[in-house]
Amino acid sequence: MRVTILGCGDAFGSGGRFQAATLIEAGGAACLLDCGASTMSAINTYGVDPDRIDLIALTHLHGDHFGGVPFFLLDAQWLRARRRPLVIAGPPGTGERLRSANEVLFNGSANRSDWGFSWRVEEIEPGASHSLCGFDIRTVEVVHPCGAPPTAVRIEADGKAFVHSGDTEWTDALPAIARGTDLFFLECFAYRPTPTHLDYTTILARRDAFDAAAIVLTHLGPEMLKRLDAVDRALFDVAEDGRVFEL
Repeated sequence: MRVTILGCGDAFGSGGRFQAATLIEAGGAACLLDCGASTMSAINTYGVDPDRIDLIALTHLHGDHFGGVPFFLLDAQWLRARRRPLVIAGPPGTGERLRSANEVLFNGSANRSDWGFSWRVEEIEPGASHSLCGFDIRTVEVVHPCGAPPTAVRIEADGKAFVHSGDTEWTDALPAIARGTDLFFLECFAYRPTPTHLDYTTILARRDAFDAAAIVLTHLGPEMLKRLDAVDRALFDVAEDGRVFEL
């Protein structure tokens, strides 16, 4: 399994980082986990061919995690002349939220019937497991208000396991879904406790709860970016756009 960070920033592009997008490759298949509004810029910056992405999986339905999907679809239709099928998987409500986003951003696209490639939405109930495009996917509900169930996502392929927390406050669901994983991306928006997100002091105090081979802090906000020197690098790694992990 190969994991490439295309974007690890917060909603505001703090530190000049792209919004959430992680490319996971295994067994000849490719999954894009989250697709923030800046993802097409990230894809072009890092020379990724979006036509080879089989699956877009979404942790939750905030714009910095799914707002790039309408741009991805229109790029596939008009620039790439895509023919390869695409699956978009997300929590309940993904289909309607994406339809609305398509219509707001590109009027008329929500109801078009002349797509040059087939694509469909798969909605995954938290706690359920799905096999999609060569990846085994399991989700759990976390704590982050966004109008639909927010989830942490576990993706397994080639005998390896990758987990992304999505955005969330502390919840015991996190160590449960991360148990035994090879790589765990854990959001850490702030240094001190803050509503609706995780912070470094909370994560540090609960580090022993996690059974993960490697924990990478991601989705860093401006306060956290200023305090990177305080991160215990023996316990945590820190995400950077463009970084690649070979599992």
